[in-house]
Amino acid sequence: MTLMLGSCPDAIHLRDLGDHQYFGYLEVADVDECHARATARGADILFAPADRPWGMREFGVRTPDGHRFMVGAALAAG
Repeated sequence: MTLMLGSCPDAIHLRDLGDHQYFGYLEVADVDECHARATARGADILFAPADRPWGMREFGVRTPDGHRFMVGAALAAG
């Protein structure tokens, strides 16, 4: 998987606009591997992967422009 993020340096930075919601959710096969790759490349990780009660393992990421999104993988049924 490759995820490329753009940058809008001339736009008002999202930190200056106040709080906003997550704009997307990326479902992957292996959330821990995706987290490791993102961390190794210097991604702004909002929180580490964690198992959620709704059956997903997820972590949060912030883009260079300040947008936030989730990355998750379904937990194995058990």
